[in-house]
Order: sequence, then structure tokens, then C-alpha cells
Amino acid sequence: MATIRVLVMEPSATARNTVLAGIRSQLEGAQLEGAAEMDEAIMKLRMFKPDVIVMNLFLGIQQADNQRFLSLVVQMTTAPVVTYGMLQKTRSSAESMGAFSYLAKPKPGADKTIFFEELAASIRAADEKNRRTRLAPGRSATVARDIWPAIRQAPQAPLAAAAAPPGAPRPAIRHTKVPIRIIAIGSSTGGTKALSDILPLLLPPLPPIVIAQHIPPVFSERLAERLDHECRLHVKEAEAGDILRDNTVYIAPGHKHMTLKRIEGGFKLDCQPGRPVHGVCPSADVLFHSVAQAAGDTALGIILTGMGCDGAEGLLDMLRCGARTLGQDKQSSVVYGMPKAAFDIGAVEQQIPLEKMARKIQELCRRDG
Repeated sequence: MATIRVLVMEPSATARNTVLAGIRSQLEGAQLEGAAEMDEAIMKLRMFKPDVIVMNLFLGIQQADNQRFLSLVVQMTTAPVVTYGMLQKTRSSAESMGAFSYLAKPKPGADKTIFFEELAASIRAADEKNRRTRLAPGRSATVARDIWPAIRQAPQAPLAAAAAPPGAPRPAIRHTKVPIRIIAIGSSTGGTKALSDILPLLLPPLPPIVIAQHIPPVFSERLAERLDHECRLHVKEAEAGDILRDNTVYIAPGHKHMTLKRIEGGFKLDCQPGRPVHGVCPSADVLFHSVAQAAGDTALGIILTGMGCDGAEGLLDMLRCGARTLGQDKQSSVVYGMPKAAFDIGAVEQQIPLEKMARKIQELCRRDG
């Protein structure tokens, strides 16, 4: 077989080096390159001209030129894209964006030997098919089998018809009966007041709460300090590396995207500067997409008052992975932009008045716990 040129797109330096080493051990003579972020990936895509691309799906679902980065890559090259992520249910997202295959990563601490054997096999299959058929951009093949079971099987939620009128019934969605382990909230204009109305009413025990509120630096720290004095839950500005604890609220720092990662026994946060998504940083979409991958059907997603559409697609991703989802209703929203955008694409199971949101959160966490 001719030498395979493989480009690995992985934002984490440690994970990228591990994947490169794993491929090297399985594909003797392969020419390998790595890329950490979108600009570098596009540059190496043009200069290195890979035969096969291996991509962390988390990078693939980020927005680039008003579309998902994976979709953009598929349109730019004939090279098939092999993706990987934490949950089996994200395979549908990978497939819809044109990935050749999707592999579920092993849990932290698990033996990765089989993972790299399957990854190498998928790379060979993608390269062989590409050389044989010369697929046109955007015409990738079907998804390969998963190789590691997800911690839980999250049901595929049906997508509601676009632009459903306010008040229209939501489709019936069947959820697995698992405890809610993480609550994710996105908010913007009017959000600081909404959070002040909700959080002080929440009583322990509750799972960790992560919040992406559109807010400048310094003000996010002040908001956390003020809410910490008002709430029975502990509230803090999130920091990279925070291990999530129950009865604690983590507010994304201004001008940093906050993402959730699964670790053995729980979750960890990462907070990094990044390009604005929908013109904002932190972005609710970035947070929600990461929660969908890391927590699946053990999450509760909530979208509150705000201008624009940030958070809508991410909340839909959460719903598709089995999460429960709530949206603030029009009457109680300062700006019914973000909640409406999410509701219109079918991402919101139930719209709730602001004054009833805390009670609904407690109800869902108690019932599912």
C-alpha cells in the first residue's frame, strides 16, 4: 500500500501527541502532521495535502464561517475525515456533517490499544476507498461501527419542524431514567437579572451548574461574588482545571469559552480565549456542545433571555444526546431572542416562566435523581 498522509486535528496537545503516536505504531511509514486549531488545520490542509484526516469531533462542531468546521473541511478537500469523540450518540452529528467514520474513544484510564487498531483500520479503509472512487468534496461515506460503548445509551431525539409557532406542542421525547449530573445554562441580555431570580431559590442537594453568560471580563468575577453572597449554593468564576462539585455554580469568565470534559468519576472545566461564536465569547453554543458530548443524557440544558441565536444549536445537540431542555418563555424574557431561536428549531422541550424556573429545575433533579 502506498504511503498514507494523515493530518490529525486535535486541540489538546497531550491528546494530539497520543493519537499521533498511536497511529505511528499501527501504520508503519505513514506521514503524519498535527494541527491544534482551525487556522493551523486549514493551512496544513492546503500545504500537507493529506490522504486522510483524523479529527476530534469537538473541534469539528465549532463554528467557522457560519458553519460547522467539519462540514467546511469536507467541502474543502476530497480527503475523507475519520472522527472520534466521547459518546456513541455523537456519531449522528458526525455523519450529518460528512464524516467517513466515527469512533468512540475509550474511557479515561482504559487501554487504548484496541482504539488505535480500529483507528488505523478506519484510516486504511478511508484511504483505500478514496483512492478507488475519488470522492467529490462533501460526498463522504457512511459511519463506521463504534468501538467503545458509551457510559450510557442516550436516545436519539426527533428534530421538530423548523420555525414551529410559539405555543405549538413539542414532540414527545422519551428519556432514559438516569440522574441529572450536570446543569448547563446559557444567557445574555437580561441574563444577570434572570440568574439573580433563579439561583438564590435553588436548594441543595443539586448537581454542578455551569453558566455561559455574555459578560465582559471582571464583571463575570463580580457577578459570581455577588451571587455567592445571595445563594445557598457556592458560586464562583470558573477556572481552567476546575473539577466540578455538587452544589456549586461555575460562571464562565468574560472573553473565555468554557467547555466541559468527562473525567473518571465526574467532569472538569476548561476555560480558554477563543474566537467569538455568534459574535460572543463566552458562547452558550460552545458550552452546550461540549456538555452534549461529555454528559449526554445525564444533563439538563436551559436557555434564558438574550439577543441573537447563541445556544440554540448547542441545546439541540444536547437534546439529541438525551438531555432534558428548558427555555425561558417570551413573557418573562427581557429579550426573547435566544430562547425563541432554540424553541423554533425544536431544541426546547418546555418553555417556563422565569418565576417558575427554579422550581422546575428542582423538580427535574429530584425526580430523575
